[in-house]
Amino acid sequence: TRLPEQCTITIYTVTGEKVRVIEHRSGGNEWWDLRSYNNQEVAPGLYIYVVESGDAKKIDKFAIIR
Repeated sequence: TRLPEQCTITIYTVTGEKVRVIEHRSGGNEWWDLRSYNNQEVAPGLYIYVVESGDAKKIDKFAIIR
């Protein structure tokens, strides 16, 4: 939520493995289908995301619980 108009969202596991890259181009919210870059369903657990827009960068974490 509250994303910049254009940004790149990269999602990683806590061990640093890249899970998915999402190119956001419309401001507001972005939805993720909980699938990795090779279309596999991701496992429950802790993930790290990086939102990059221009020279601004935001790094945080979230959990997937099923």
